[in-house]
Amino acid sequence: MPFCSHCGKEMGEGLNFCPECGQRLKKGFAAEERETYIQELEASRKAAPENTSGQGGAIVPEAIKGWNWGPFALTWIWGVCNKVWISLLVFIPVPIFPLIWAIVLGSKGNEWAWQSKKWDSIDQFNSTQEKWNTAGIIVFVVSIVIVIFFVLALTFA
Repeated sequence: MPFCSHCGKEMGEGLNFCPECGQRLKKGFAAEERETYIQELEASRKAAPENTSGQGGAIVPEAIKGWNWGPFALTWIWGVCNKVWISLLVFIPVPIFPLIWAIVLGSKGNEWAWQSKKWDSIDQFNSTQEKWNTAGIIVFVVSIVIVIFFVLALTFA
């Protein structure tokens, strides 16, 4: 019985496409070759994660998920620079919506940036987003200090 050369699933004779993964079949494996192939396939997938950046709904590597202060504090500026056009929703003039949207951007921004723009590598992406993260922290802290200053000024005026 042959096996798919892409996913290793057992198949019937005469199929042109794998019923499991949809891969066009070129050549199947014999039963004794299947385990070796699956082990090699898993090892190669773990060794070098595929760069799926810029591919819309592509799988996002775990290494880039997480909070980013850049999209939270710099919303639309970060969005335009990273081609995350959905960040422009921050301009919807509904009370409290911009704050809620900034929180969403802070939590999902890295994933959306990975999917929206082609990056050379995960390291290049993380390096760029670390700069945005630093800038976002600075903007957030300065904003808080200014708000506290004005509240105190109004209190003692």
